[in-house]
Amino acid sequence: MILPDKKLGWPISYEAVLEIARSEGCRLKAYRCPAGVPTIGYGHTGGVKMGDTCTQEQADQWFLSDLGDFTESVRRLLKRDASANELGAMVSLAFNIGTHGFAQSTVLKRHNEGDRQSAARAFALWNKARVNGVLQVVDGLTSRRAREAALYLSDDSQPMPQAVEPESSLKRSPIATSSVTSILAGISAGMAVWTEQGQQVATTLGVDPLVGFCIVVIWAGATSLYQRVKQRREGWA
Repeated sequence: MILPDKKLGWPISYEAVLEIARSEGCRLKAYRCPAGVPTIGYGHTGGVKMGDTCTQEQADQWFLSDLGDFTESVRRLLKRDASANELGAMVSLAFNIGTHGFAQSTVLKRHNEGDRQSAARAFALWNKARVNGVLQVVDGLTSRRAREAALYLSDDSQPMPQAVEPESSLKRSPIATSSVTSILAGISAGMAVWTEQGQQVATTLGVDPLVGFCIVVIWAGATSLYQRVKQRREGWA
């Protein structure tokens, strides 16, 4: 694959330019994208007709112009500064999902709140597409979102630690801690809703009201714990 000319005045970091270029691919002859839109170069669509061709230099210039437009659109939506890599990652996302989609995204919302970890995780929310009319997770999108998230969090000014702590056990993880909290909250909620009417229902069903209350509380706590363990298995802290 021929990569974009590094010497051009790219509006975002060249690392981000490469990410978008590699994800989009470059074709010097017009083709129809999955949405049926005539496309050429690195995802360029403006004024393109089927049968059009271009040189690599023209593809680079279109790409430069398109990235300039997307970068400006993303910048207008930001309420706080972004590092070069943060901006590049968000432009890559916007280039793929469109400015309107990016404006509604959790990535943007969490970034504007200053929550970088949540913003990075939110890239993964944009990994689905309709294939033959069916909405499904697309492996290529999942991979692209993971690379964008990694780029968003990367910081050249901070050296990478050489000693990394092992992953915490489930017992010590925040997930487990929140499970205990959720169970206690479930008990409180159960006490709040266990009205005289609820006791009468239990009695009608032949169940001791106290036993019924315990069942409700245990069920609520077990459900919460299951969800926390599931999140842990999916890689959450």
